[in-house]
Amino acid sequence: MQTTQHSPLPPGAERREFLEQQPTYWLKRCYQSLRRNVDAALRHYGLTLSQRDVLLALYEEGPLDQGCLRQRLNLEQSSVSRLVDGLARRGLVDLSPGVDDRRVRVAGLTGDGERLLHRTPGSSALGGSIMMEGLTAEERDHLVRLLRHCTNNLNRHAQARSAAGNNERRD
Repeated sequence: MQTTQHSPLPPGAERREFLEQQPTYWLKRCYQSLRRNVDAALRHYGLTLSQRDVLLALYEEGPLDQGCLRQRLNLEQSSVSRLVDGLARRGLVDLSPGVDDRRVRVAGLTGDGERLLHRTPGSSALGGSIMMEGLTAEERDHLVRLLRHCTNNLNRHAQARSAAGNNERRD
């Protein structure tokens, strides 16, 4: 039976041994390493992965208000504002007031932003191939299936928790 660890173990061998067996530990370490590799490669273009993600979202969906960008990118509102403002100062994004609510800021991709986006490789090209080095095609497919399954589990749990919270507010 698996035990749940609620508080951190004290530093030392027991903690390291525990962490070495946790998929969440390795997933986080893998993401951090991927992120460092991708951000380092994108520096050549004057972008971070988060900035590229904003440009890509605007390219794929057209102009979006910052609330929609926040949801799409799963970032805090302050982070989205900082990213969009920086991209706007560089002329990669245009900002305009919302049609229904002029306090809402709508971001749209400029021609310069689109050209830069098309010149930059994405995280799959920059880090995905490195991350998958040494894996067979079968292992890569299996890893993707497992990660998709884990993501679906977490999303299902979050939706159930959200629905339960909504029901509690109605009562």
